Amino acid sequence: MFKRYFLSLAVLLAFLYCPVVFAAGSGGYRVEVPDAAAVGKGSAFTGEANDPSAVYYNPAGMTQLKGNNLSLGLSIIQPKSDYVNGAGTIKNKMGRDSFLIPEGFFVTDLGTKDFALGLGAMSSWGLVTDWGQTSSLRYSTTRAEIANQDYLITTAYKVNDQFSLALGLDIDDSNVDKQKKLQQGPAGVTAFDGNFKLKGSDTAAGFRIAGLYKLNDQNQFGLMYRSAIQHKYKGKIHLDGLNTNNVVDLNGDGTPESNYQGIFGGASYQTEVVSKATLPDSLVLGYSFKPTNKWTFNADLEWMNWSVVNEEELAYPSESDPSRLAVLNNGNPVARDWQSVISAAVGAQYDVSDRFRVRGGYYHHQSPVPGDNWEPNLPDTVSHGITTGFGYDIRKDLTLDLAWSGIYYMPRDIDNTVNGGNNNGTYKQWTNLLYATMTYKF
Repeated sequence: MFKRYFLSLAVLLAFLYCPVVFAAGSGGYRVEVPDAAAVGKGSAFTGEANDPSAVYYNPAGMTQLKGNNLSLGLSIIQPKSDYVNGAGTIKNKMGRDSFLIPEGFFVTDLGTKDFALGLGAMSSWGLVTDWGQTSSLRYSTTRAEIANQDYLITTAYKVNDQFSLALGLDIDDSNVDKQKKLQQGPAGVTAFDGNFKLKGSDTAAGFRIAGLYKLNDQNQFGLMYRSAIQHKYKGKIHLDGLNTNNVVDLNGDGTPESNYQGIFGGASYQTEVVSKATLPDSLVLGYSFKPTNKWTFNADLEWMNWSVVNEEELAYPSESDPSRLAVLNNGNPVARDWQSVISAAVGAQYDVSDRFRVRGGYYHHQSPVPGDNWEPNLPDTVSHGITTGFGYDIRKDLTLDLAWSGIYYMPRDIDNTVNGGNNNGTYKQWTNLLYATMTYKF
């Protein structure tokens, strides 16, 4: 028995141990790509939670699984984002890329009737935006990447035939890479531009508490709270391409006193940086209704506390020179003032036969980012998503699930200047997502 557990864990880790990058998600920078079967139903799965992805959606649902269950999946995310200025004279397109995200879950009942243990590895947060080195947005951002890998350890207990409880540990490994141009000459003259790059990383943990209540064979409810995760990123700031163009106003009187190369003592510079960030806590309620043996209808409602994101502040523990700090702290901290939001999802499944199932769903996400503090390195807005998919039992112990989702982001008109960059204009987005999950029961 333990040999099987070890082999399943080894397969899970081998599949997931690879570099991962992400595309901008809906609702801040959350990315929800854990399982094709759940996503096919609009990702409304908290009340049902009857496959290995229950580790993520609602670990109390793990008590519904018997024996050992291993699922491995792969998601493809293809974002598209366009910008046009207010006059319609400048147009930029974000780099078109496809991003691969692996995910996997293992659930076992440990040979008992009432306990279940679950392990998961996936990506719940992240983004990549790439506006290029010469776009009109280059002083706000050229490229931004938040790459998070999440490891979940959960346990569940079946109190009685109707009620189960679960407790889980979430470990979030996060890396941040932000890049933009430094203006060192007349506006629009790219030849004088320098480069700014920030890289940092941190690993932090949180927890989740969940419950599942089965009213009867037709009605089932799920509830899960996920705690906030406090990150303290440590890394470095890199500046290069520094030159002697006099554009640095140290005292704010409108007259440049020096230049970047003179202040930082050369064409390049680096120093240590520390920054704090919080992943929000959330509460999700799910309901699953099975009126017949063939139909299943699900609905989820989630509150996400993005109001914990108040500002972004950088600290430079190794730098003491006042002139350098004056430049580094220009615009620091940056106000965020994000807002808590509500997300809703509905989905359905129809069992065509004992081996074949079809699915469809819809979800809606509010945006937590206010227009005054909005930046193109995280082009979030109100979004609507549609999903479809199917599941097929290749064998009694082996299932293939496939799903597609499309996210339409409402166009957003922005009129602000944040952190030295002019972001005025209209932004339009669309994201295409494909999912595949294989589940093996033994």
